[in-house]
Amino acid sequence: MAAYQCLNWDDASHYDRTRDLPCVLCGRPTPLRSHASEPVHKVCAEDWNADNADQPRRYTLPVKDQPQDDVGTWRFHNDGANTAAKRRAPSVELCPSAPGDVAVGLFAA
Repeated sequence: MAAYQCLNWDDASHYDRTRDLPCVLCGRPTPLRSHASEPVHKVCAEDWNADNADQPRRYTLPVKDQPQDDVGTWRFHNDGANTAAKRRAPSVELCPSAPGDVAVGLFAA
């Protein structure tokens, strides 16, 4: 069973209300955008992260007595909080994009 990290893309900047463009990974239309404005489905980005575990990762800022959290790859990563005041403890839950797989390092907005 593969572990999937569900991406937190709650920020409105990840949604283009004006048009759908072909997803850079699957080619189907999507209004969603990555942090780099690439048109990509959130599920496609999560699958890409899981399939490319060797890619450079992003982490939360270091905080005394707390481990840094993996927030995804440099290409596709969480909006998640990056300071101790904003951070919540990671939770483990089922990822809707991969039924039955466990998601790790989720963040609440």
